[in-house]
Amino acid sequence: MSTQVLTFEDLRKLCAPNGPSPRLSTVERWAHSQGIRYKYDGQGGIWTTIDALNAALGLHAAREDEQYLIDLI
Repeated sequence: MSTQVLTFEDLRKLCAPNGPSPRLSTVERWAHSQGIRYKYDGQGGIWTTIDALNAALGLHAAREDEQYLIDLI
């Protein structure tokens, strides 16, 4: 299984889509306040995954093996 990675530049764009490129501390503070789990990339930035972003949003991927009971429909 391969998860898509969001780089520091991706996170900068999500943090401030219409403004100047924010500093690391601003992106870290934003990610923390949104509940996005992240790791340091060793190059002066942070990174995360689409799965971590979705988890922070309260979303989860539909599982193929998930079955629905007729009572729930």
